[in-house]
Amino acid sequence: MIAIIMIISVVLAVMLGGILLQRCKYLRLSQLLEESHRRNIEAGKREHIYKRLLPNKLFELFQQGEPENLKIGEVKSLKTTVLSYNVSGFAGKVRQQSSKEIFSFVNNILRLVVPCILYQEGEIDEYVDAGLSAFFLNAPERALQSAISVCEALNQAGIREPYSIGLTYGDVIVGMVGHEKRFGILTISDTTGLAEFLRELAVRYRARILITGSFKKQIPDFDKYYNSRYLGDIYLKAAGCTEALYDVYDGDVPADKNGKRKTRLLFENGVDLFHNKNFHDARLHFIEVLKANRMDGAAKEYLFLCNRYIATEDSGKGMPSYLEVY
Repeated sequence: MIAIIMIISVVLAVMLGGILLQRCKYLRLSQLLEESHRRNIEAGKREHIYKRLLPNKLFELFQQGEPENLKIGEVKSLKTTVLSYNVSGFAGKVRQQSSKEIFSFVNNILRLVVPCILYQEGEIDEYVDAGLSAFFLNAPERALQSAISVCEALNQAGIREPYSIGLTYGDVIVGMVGHEKRFGILTISDTTGLAEFLRELAVRYRARILITGSFKKQIPDFDKYYNSRYLGDIYLKAAGCTEALYDVYDGDVPADKNGKRKTRLLFENGVDLFHNKNFHDARLHFIEVLKANRMDGAAKEYLFLCNRYIATEDSGKGMPSYLEVY
């Protein structure tokens, strides 16, 4: 009897030990699964942060399946649209405000601008002052719609600081540079520099959006869907040729938009006369434009040039007929 009881005790002990072992294995497996799930969540959060910090579409040009395959020295050449946006007079604002006020101002502006870029699938390349530069891969019209949306958002918000946008289309070279411990993307292009140049010009000519003729040609039926006026030509030193310049006024405040719409033909006729070096008649056209729209910055610039050229010994015959040099 005692022997039977001992055997039963041993069997029960073995069975209990097995149950406890299985229980321990189950707990350990649960812990491993929970830990793996936590790591996946953290990895997902990190990936989400990386995507918010990095120009992912540009990185994807170099990825061969996984980000780990990125290599320094890889170079890609592509056709793309470049958008350059900024608020003018930012340097003066920096000197007048505290650091907290400056960053509050910048973020309040970008809070309105960035969604307009991302909604049209633009890729933000970098932030500069209170502005940014962005690429639109194979999507010139999306870039223009984004620019107009930026103007509308800032106008609606009552932003008083003068801001402007330059849009260009052309070749951009993108390459991976740096060191294996710290590398990134470098973009090299006259297209980018020209977009920034147009953005700076826009303030002087009281324009919100300036585009090149090359960019305009990328959008089918441009004149059917968008309001613009031919502003003149700029001379591109690197290319040794001129490039047409257009003021797209769809994003202007109503007063400026209406003024440009009413005087468009008169203004463009004046530009044609200026190009033909008929500065006297061109001057009269720009005076009439300013009578109808005294805030027309481009007409003021042309009137200044006409007066200056007419005052020369040869009445400006030896002067260039383009507006600017880049």
